[in-house]
Formats: sequence, C-alpha cells, structure tokens
Amino acid sequence: IPAVIPAVIPAAAPINDDLISRYAQIDNFLTPAEKNKLIKYVLAKESEFVSTSTSTNAEDYRRSMVLHSFPEFSTLMVNRIKGILPDVLRKLNIPSFPLGDIESQLTTHNDNNFYKLHNDSGSPDTASRFFTYVYYFYREPKAFSGGELLIYDSKVENNFYVAADTFRTVEPRNNSIVFFLSRYMHEVLTVSCPSKAFADSRFTINGWVRKAD
Repeated sequence: IPAVIPAVIPAAAPINDDLISRYAQIDNFLTPAEKNKLIKYVLAKESEFVSTSTSTNAEDYRRSMVLHSFPEFSTLMVNRIKGILPDVLRKLNIPSFPLGDIESQLTTHNDNNFYKLHNDSGSPDTASRFFTYVYYFYREPKAFSGGELLIYDSKVENNFYVAADTFRTVEPRNNSIVFFLSRYMHEVLTVSCPSKAFADSRFTINGWVRKAD
C-alpha cells in the first residue's frame, strides 16, 4: 500500500466551501458475513468494554462504552479504509496527502448515551488527525432510536475554526461508514434504547486517519 494515497484531484473548491461541512457515507462497507461475525464478536466481548472519557475530563460530556483492543477486526477495518480512501478523497474534492497511522476503537451507545459538541484534532497529540471515520452496525430489527451524528459547518473566530449554527445530520445506517474532516465540530445525539440490553446498542468502529509527519 503506497504511503501517499493516489487520487485524481479535481479543480480546487472555492474558499467559501472550506466553511461548509462535507461528508461521505458509504453503504454496505462490510460483507453481510463479516458484519454478522463482528456482531457475534462484540456480544462475546461485553465484559471487556469500559466507560469512555474525554481529553479534557469534562464531566457528563460523553456517555458510552469502548473496547480499545479488537485485533481480529481492527486490521480488517484499517485495510478496508486504506482501499477506499482514494474514492473518499474524490467525493470530497480533497487532494491526496501523506498517509500516517489509522486509529480505531469499538464503541457502544446504549440508552441515554451521547457525546456533546467537540472536534477530534484540537489538542497537540491529536493535531495530525485529518479524517474521522465512523462505521455503524447493529442487530436487526433495530432496537434503538436517536444517535444521529451532527456535523457542523464552520466559521472563523480569532483564527480558529468554530461551529456555525448550521449542520448536516448523518443517520446511523446499518453497515455504513462515514468520513469527515477531524477539525469539524460534531456531536452524537442521545440514544434511546428501551430494553437497555447491551445487544440492542448502537455499535460503531470509529477512529482517525492521520497525516504523516
């Protein structure tokens, strides 16, 4: 796999487009067999999930559970993401860039779980994150509602990108993956899961594509 993602680069977008959030959502990211195997794997790992936190340790800012190590599937996800990135770049009219690490974690949102407004590249150790990705999967029939991802447009204040009042709403479609710039402000709306059963959760494999130094 080349270190630099090859891409046919269209003409540069107008500068105002830089403030409008854009994302690419791709359906049927895994095969049905892969997705079903992943769900069985996650259900067997329930006891290994731990509560999530934020880099600022803000209280009541994020409610969810995470599994940091899942090598049986993280390698599959990273390789599949590397293969699809050239198409994502074309869809979003973004030039190729030197590819660094691709990080991944497995997250579950159950009843009354959420993640308030934040971005993914606002600290020194996260500054090289370029793309954020979220892969959605869950059991059918769907047993939760909510959990939409809101991706906010940007405005510039004091030389920093901050959230505007307008946003895009991304539905957590089963077996789909969404890519967007890590600097975008975004949030996860509250999930309602009446059964409160772990197996009925909104599951994701989410992570970040970094630029190489």
